[in-house]
Amino acid sequence: MPLNSPRSRTRRTARAFGLTALLAVSSATALAAAPTASAAPTASLTVDVPMAARGQGNSVVYFGSLRIDNGTSVTCVNKYTTSGAAPRIIVSTTYQVTAGTSYGISAWETGNCDAGGTQSLGGVTVKPSDADVSSGVYQARIG
Repeated sequence: MPLNSPRSRTRRTARAFGLTALLAVSSATALAAAPTASAAPTASLTVDVPMAARGQGNSVVYFGSLRIDNGTSVTCVNKYTTSGAAPRIIVSTTYQVTAGTSYGISAWETGNCDAGGTQSLGGVTVKPSDADVSSGVYQARIG
């Protein structure tokens, strides 16, 4: 039968359609069977900190920055917004905490975290759960 005959075109069309359908079903099955990995939920960190604390000797130190240690890296957060009033303030950051990860969070005088000559206002270790970060904001408390 010649290739340009109407019958041969019909067979080729049927074969092409059948192959396309088979690929579509196979791909859909492969996609459905593939496990989906979902990332652990995250939230922005806010910290309830003392505005001032007793330093060395008779000194008083005032809040300036947060030092956050997630076990892999240490971040100094010195850009934030605050709310509240003395003796405690709420420090809101853009730092993202992940559920199930432990964080060492400490408050420091000045904007340089634990640079030489600065003093800590205290710290806390936290491990937020899925429920803790579900609102999109996680709040820790120091002191």
